[in-house]
Amino acid sequence: MKRIVTYLGLTVIAAVFIAACAGTRSEIAGKEYVLTTDLKDGNLVFLGVSDEINGIANPTLSAAPGETITITLINGGMGQHDITFPEVQASTGIVKEKGEETSVTFTVPNTHGQMEYYDSVANHKELGMKGILVVSDVAQSPMPAAQGSGSGDPQVLAAFQKGACGSCHTIAGIPNAAGVIAPNLTDVNVAAEEHFKSGSYTGKAKTAEDYIRESILEPNTFVAPTCPTGPCAANVMPANLSETLTTDEVNSIVTYLSSLPAGAYGEAPAAAAAAVPATGADIVRDPTDLPAPIGVREPTTVRIDLEAVEVEGQLADGTTFTYWTFNGAVPGPFFRVRVGDTIEVHMKNSTTSTMNHSVDFHAVTGPGGGAVMTQTEPGKESVFTAKALNPGLFVYHCATPMVANHISNGMYGLILVEPEGGLPRVDREFYVMQGDIYTTGAFGEQGRQTTDITKLLNEDPEYVVFNGAVGSLTTQKPLKANVGETVRIFFGVGGPNLTSSFHVIGEIFDRVYDQASLTAAPLTDVQTTIVPPGGATVVEFDLQVPGRYILVDHALSRLQRGLAGYLIVEGPDAPDIFLGTPSAGSGH
Repeated sequence: MKRIVTYLGLTVIAAVFIAACAGTRSEIAGKEYVLTTDLKDGNLVFLGVSDEINGIANPTLSAAPGETITITLINGGMGQHDITFPEVQASTGIVKEKGEETSVTFTVPNTHGQMEYYDSVANHKELGMKGILVVSDVAQSPMPAAQGSGSGDPQVLAAFQKGACGSCHTIAGIPNAAGVIAPNLTDVNVAAEEHFKSGSYTGKAKTAEDYIRESILEPNTFVAPTCPTGPCAANVMPANLSETLTTDEVNSIVTYLSSLPAGAYGEAPAAAAAAVPATGADIVRDPTDLPAPIGVREPTTVRIDLEAVEVEGQLADGTTFTYWTFNGAVPGPFFRVRVGDTIEVHMKNSTTSTMNHSVDFHAVTGPGGGAVMTQTEPGKESVFTAKALNPGLFVYHCATPMVANHISNGMYGLILVEPEGGLPRVDREFYVMQGDIYTTGAFGEQGRQTTDITKLLNEDPEYVVFNGAVGSLTTQKPLKANVGETVRIFFGVGGPNLTSSFHVIGEIFDRVYDQASLTAAPLTDVQTTIVPPGGATVVEFDLQVPGRYILVDHALSRLQRGLAGYLIVEGPDAPDIFLGTPSAGSGH
């Protein structure tokens, strides 16, 4: 491929980045764009590394109708990626390794408007890897896709070209097939003139009227594309807009389209599809799925096997979520070692994964808790060893950037490092973890959901759950025990953001190993205990009265976000302790 010449105006950092990602390349001639993958402000993005798009995240590309265009993608790391243009069914193909590159060449359709491009791998589009290609004979200034809001932006102009029909609105008051009436076209769009006079416009137009005409109408006429809900009928949409619209009408259209909410162009079918109930895999970790106490033994080497598995799992009734898991469930496996043991961690990443994954054990003394040793690509395995120096109950989690994203998708678990001689005997032990999930759709919205990065960064989850899903420990896999037994709950917070005020309604914790310290004397007679993200606790209590006890975070609004579990206790009544007539509507 031809060599990219680094322009004089590039910074040293940008030049180094291009050299690292793109290697030695020849200067691009004709219409060709080169992009790489990057992480900016917590979002995955495409980053331009050629000519006028250099350094621009998710740049707006441009091409003329009928022109041949080549798009090259260089993998900058952080998983597998591609660039797909769905309207022309063109894709670069997937690049899996850092520095690997691939290209696609296609002929641009003979239709003015805009074409979406995005990363079709897993939920990368939802994580921010998307942009547009403006199809016009008029050159457009490159810009990030997210900036297209003003009247003079190529996204808005392209939206007019395509959106006139593509959003299924009409022109000049003619109703479309759905019976929607176009806006009043008599208002003059002062925003267009303001943009023309602002100094940011670099074209050849001398007047605002020429600016509108240059940007939209000339030199070719509009060719109506396909509506999201059906083709544009000849009697609905004029084929030649420049013969039917005045400049004032054009201005009015641009104003109207600028004011429409995000997603007004062609997103209705996707939203409708999201409303369809979905069924996914069971990802809920059974609270009884944990190994037995170790007992008395000498230190040894314990092998720990983890595999990162990305799976479409059942989040709630009719709602699925793209989980990233350890060993296919949330939380990951419960591991049990004793102080002085050597853990040998084998971290695999499934061949079906789209992201790199890793593991950070809070129980490990060493850089990254093992994360520096385990940044593992799909289909590969990493190994490290570490000595368990401190007893306690510790969280482990994925630590691949963006770390909060990997955790919120379900990559967390607990490891117990028993003190010498182990813990006091109890009748039953349970494994429970709390996590917050940030979905694109609102709580209860059915269909397939992926992570909303903006909600994640704002710490505004749609779901807060025990063991990965709504109903996980209520209707699906409740905790069960009997009167007269002592129970121990190993409780942790994967997070990544919310602190838990762990409480069991109707019980008092006889013993709380605060902050999961197993060498300090436990607290006694505790109602509610605080557990931060990335933290844990151990609680124990005797069961004296039968009934259903509800596990909650006493930030009780989270009940409405799916956060509840049941401890169902069977056995004889204890009227000397608890006596009365149950009333309706208690929820117990």
